[in-house]
Amino acid sequence: MPTVPRPNGDAPLQLVWFRRDLRVDDNPALAAAAERGPVACCFVLDPRIFRGPGAAAVRVRFMLEGLADLERSLRTLGGGLHLRQGPSERELAKLAGELGAESVHACADDEPFARERDDRAGRILAEDGRGLVLHHDLTAVPHHELRTAAGTPFQRYSAYARAARRHLAEHPPADLDLRGRLVQAERAEIPKPEAIRVRPQAANDLKGGESAALAQLQAWARDGLAAYGARRDEIADPAATSRLSAALKLGMLSPRRVTAAAVEAGSDAWLSELLWRDWFKYVLHHHADLADRTLDPALEKLEWEDDDAAFEAWTRSETGFGLVDAGMRQLAQTGEQPNRVRMVCASFLTKDLHLDWRRGERWYREHLVDGDLSSNAGNWQWVAGTGVDASPWFRVMSPLVQEQRFDPDGAYVERWAPDRPAPIVDHKAERERALDRYRRARAAATRR
Repeated sequence: MPTVPRPNGDAPLQLVWFRRDLRVDDNPALAAAAERGPVACCFVLDPRIFRGPGAAAVRVRFMLEGLADLERSLRTLGGGLHLRQGPSERELAKLAGELGAESVHACADDEPFARERDDRAGRILAEDGRGLVLHHDLTAVPHHELRTAAGTPFQRYSAYARAARRHLAEHPPADLDLRGRLVQAERAEIPKPEAIRVRPQAANDLKGGESAALAQLQAWARDGLAAYGARRDEIADPAATSRLSAALKLGMLSPRRVTAAAVEAGSDAWLSELLWRDWFKYVLHHHADLADRTLDPALEKLEWEDDDAAFEAWTRSETGFGLVDAGMRQLAQTGEQPNRVRMVCASFLTKDLHLDWRRGERWYREHLVDGDLSSNAGNWQWVAGTGVDASPWFRVMSPLVQEQRFDPDGAYVERWAPDRPAPIVDHKAERERALDRYRRARAAATRR
């Protein structure tokens, strides 16, 4: 694997701004900075990321554990983490000035808030004669390498995945030798969630941090990956899947490291799922409004009901459908939910209750420990049939059939929602209403 060369000791200081890349392993921003000079590292506890829209307390706790692990790793290597609190742009520029950094390096983030923040940070740094250098990291293969023969973005996952597979070998994970390259920092005191006014919301057994994530990946590759293709929909058994999505969301694992593990194990099933994650990041890169706008123009005028009582019944696990209620209760209590259950709950909200997919997407992002905007919004639009390369609009999941198929012995529902209130809707009738709504929207779009 490639190793970063040692820099000239007289080179100017480089500052690495950690955000969604809380790791030392295979970190492009860290690698690029180390090539140019001695490296200082920082993280800014910006209230907008832990109390703003889409924030989830369970994810903040996971992030803080990751920061503590990152601080330990950097200190072991002779460095440390400069920790600041406040608006990222202001605190970053202030720290760069105090340290005399020539440039700031960070891994790029395509979420709308991050794009705006980075634009502002770049302008403020430029006023002081410093540059902000962004490095691709969110996917195994950089977006610009994946285009059609005509040079346009892919519109189908299948074509995207085929192209990505062809380029994977060109982007192996890099081993970084950082000995003697990091600049020491005062020991960072990582706060507890309550110290930054984040109220506990859910609890699970996931441990945040690169060290735990790498150990989890190793254990998964050794003990679980070979059976993934056959077992991934065994929703009652947490060991049926890797449970690495939260670590990937916060960059405690490199996307290249996990795809390399899938390729090495010969697991096409897991590689396909990892590329679905990359695909939705690719879609977000080309559609910054993925979480806000229906991407299929034929369904822009799709009618949604405004029924707060129905939405509250869904969020409170009071729909009367066992798989839906069990999934929503697991989400509320742990911040996790199997992918199969996510699809069923999303289908129920959009096609049984006829509620806007955006309401569900926001709710999930505010409760999931992984809570990745691109994957979350992309999957909600996929289920609702409104996105790029989405599930057919006429596909309506039956929660009863899904329960019989994927929880045949009732273990999942019995654990999370043993009580069975009366169903709040008739699925067969609501399915017909949903199909009628979609047909009318598509017919109206044709007439325009």
